[in-house]
Amino acid sequence: MPATAENLRDLHHLHQRARALRDRLTSGPKTVAARQAALQIRQNELETAKKALQEAKVLLKKHEHLLQGVETKIDDYKVKLNQVKKNEEYKAIQNQIAHDASSKSKFEEDILHAFDTIDEKAKEVARLEAEVKRAGDEIANLKKQIDDQAASQAAQLRELEAAIIAGESIIPEAHRDQYRRIIARYGADALAACEGPDGACLGCYTAVTAQVMNELINGVSLSFCMSCGRLLYLAEPELVSTRRTV
Repeated sequence: MPATAENLRDLHHLHQRARALRDRLTSGPKTVAARQAALQIRQNELETAKKALQEAKVLLKKHEHLLQGVETKIDDYKVKLNQVKKNEEYKAIQNQIAHDASSKSKFEEDILHAFDTIDEKAKEVARLEAEVKRAGDEIANLKKQIDDQAASQAAQLRELEAAIIAGESIIPEAHRDQYRRIIARYGADALAACEGPDGACLGCYTAVTAQVMNELINGVSLSFCMSCGRLLYLAEPELVSTRRTV
């Protein structure tokens, strides 16, 4: 059966539909992988935030321990204060109590600041935990949706590939090698329509010669773009029946 413009147009559409399905089958896992990579970044941020929260709690314990120690010292000095007999010793203990009271005030401020820090970091951890959970749920749903569609898309692709093989039977044996080369080079874009008053390949937008245009209109043999090598066909179906001679 000779290759008509309609045959070639249909074959081109089959290639394009097959490419679209292949793109969907590959883009789904790529999208999931990209989402998982973004999720991993969030999980790393969460682990860092948890570590910072733990460090803030440890620092709080340290300040509380220091506060407890200085309070014990102050209590001990107060007991001694009631026991000393000499005025100089009494004043020395008072000075030490005043010094430790100043340290106590500093430790109390540090503790209040530590509580504020812990509160802030706990909120950050909670925010990141919510984001990680939400992102994880979205990825799980997306993966399920992609997996559910993959079987159907793979079946459609097999049908299209079978249709392409059947459609390629219109390619004359003499042009099979050339056809395979342009398929290997351009894939689904190996065929191109030719349209316009002067005729131009829509693959590379280069004008074709009058001879090539006549060949396309007459439909006697296959025509390839002399610029890009694509297999050409007439864009308008009605032009196929308008036969001309060179």
